[in-house]
Order: sequence, then structure tokens, then C-alpha cells
Amino acid sequence: MDHRAITLQRMQVFCAVYEHGSFSAAARALSISQPTVSKHLRDLERALGLSLFTLDQGRITPSAEAGWLYHQSKFLSEGVRELSKRIDKYRMGAERQLSVGCVGMLTRSHLPQAVSHLMRQMPDLELNLWVQTAVEQLSAIRAGQIDIGFCVGMVDCAELHATRIGRGKLVMMTPDEAAPPDMTHVTPDNIAQFGAAIDVPFDRPLGKLFHSWLDNRVQHDSGGRIVAYSLQVMVPLAQHLRRTVVIDSFSASAVSDATMRLIPLNPEVSFDVLAISARPLGQIEPARLLAQTMQGLLQPPAACP
Repeated sequence: MDHRAITLQRMQVFCAVYEHGSFSAAARALSISQPTVSKHLRDLERALGLSLFTLDQGRITPSAEAGWLYHQSKFLSEGVRELSKRIDKYRMGAERQLSVGCVGMLTRSHLPQAVSHLMRQMPDLELNLWVQTAVEQLSAIRAGQIDIGFCVGMVDCAELHATRIGRGKLVMMTPDEAAPPDMTHVTPDNIAQFGAAIDVPFDRPLGKLFHSWLDNRVQHDSGGRIVAYSLQVMVPLAQHLRRTVVIDSFSASAVSDATMRLIPLNPEVSFDVLAISARPLGQIEPARLLAQTMQGLLQPPAACP
């Protein structure tokens, strides 16, 4: 027996003829011609040294050998059909794995909503999520560990693909008792009057923007200084310690503490929200859909007081 002649395609043809009971029906099911079905079946019979079907008055009847062979090999045909479905889904981006990194400020509302929409569109998607700083995301993207990252501010994304999907602003949050009732904005010259603050690290994207806005002015005395390296902890710290902090408009929009005031910066400090990937988003359908949804959620920009 010539094992090389027992090809997957011939086994598919055999299973289709067995299941449908005719060459023509098998040809339609496989989207091939009837002569092709006949040739594959003859070649398979020759390779096996078995007679698989008999023709009687225009009808084909499977032999006992065909029945045995079908039950031994039908999993091949079923497996190929399932594989074909999965390949079609993969081409459409409907079945695959997606790894996502996101800065903390967007994980309270925007990312969960976008993920919910994506999973309704692609229920078979395997999704991995990380809360990461911009620096961590860029490193992970370059190392092939995540497919897409959502960063903000000034980031060095050379050789990567970056798409601006929204904008945010910086705003000062301060205890109500620390700000005059009629204050409508804060400037680099008068921000120091709010006393002990929680600093934004100058080496982080938003920290760079804030310290550039300060223009080398001293924000507060160094005594009791707190530098918070996570935006997620800044708001609770400010609330419990009754201190001033400069945060992003997305985090500010979630503040419901009536004892804390939100005051715009003047001049205004805005920043981009970026979707970053190693490949164009058009080549990663789940990432494209996620970024598109995030963009919709971020428009118009989060309002500042």
C-alpha cells in the first residue's frame, strides 16, 4: 500500500461520498467538480487495495470495508471542518488571543466598557489584561508580550505604531478649605499657596507635563513630601491626608467627594491618549476594534471643572 497516496483531501472526499450517498452531493458539499470526486475516490481505492463503493442502477452502495474505514477516519473530516471554521474566524479576528496593557486612569471606566463591547463582538476571544505604566507598556510591546497598549502623555514610541484616540487634561484637586471660594483656576505662581502636596513623579509622562507647566517653580516645601508613583493611589491619599494633588481629568471625573474641589490649571495642560502597537492596528482586528471603541468612549474629551 502506498501510504503517500492516502491524502487528507482524498479522505475528505471519501467521507463526503459516504455521508451524502452520491458523488454529485459530495461534490456540492466540498465545492469541487463531480469528476474530481470520482478521481480522488478511484485513487484512494487503488492506494488502499479496497473496493469502497458499488454502483447499482445509478445508486452507490458502500461496502463493508467503506463502513469500517468511515468510522475509523470520520474524525479527520470533522477535524478539518472545525479547523476551517477556526481559520475563517481567525482571518476575521473573531477567534484569537489579545494581550492589552493600559494605564490606571483608564481602567476605572473606559477600558471595562471597551472590553465589554469587544467581548460581545468576539465571544471566543482570549483576552489578557495588564495595568501598566507607559514605560512598562512600551517595553512589553517591543518584547512581543502585549499586542496593544493605551498610554497617555509624552511617550517615546519610536518605531512603533501610535494612534491618537483622545485627549485629557490636568486638573488640581484640593481640600475645599484650602482654596478660596471664588478661585476659578490655579497658575504656576499661586499653586504653592496650597501647602503640602502629593507630587507627580517628574519622570512619568504626566509628571513631565506638570513639571514643565510649573516652569521650575517650587510647588511646596520639602517637609513631609509625598511622591506617588501610581495615579490610582493619589486621589485616596489626597482625600485622607487633606492634601493637594494634580491629577488627570479621567480620574478627576470619578471623584465624588464633596469636600474636595477640582480647579483647572491656567494655562491649560492637555495630553494625548494613544493606542500603541508593534504592527498597524488594521492587521490586528481585535486590537483595532478595542482601540476604536476606546476612541468613541473618549470623545469628547473628559470635561474638567
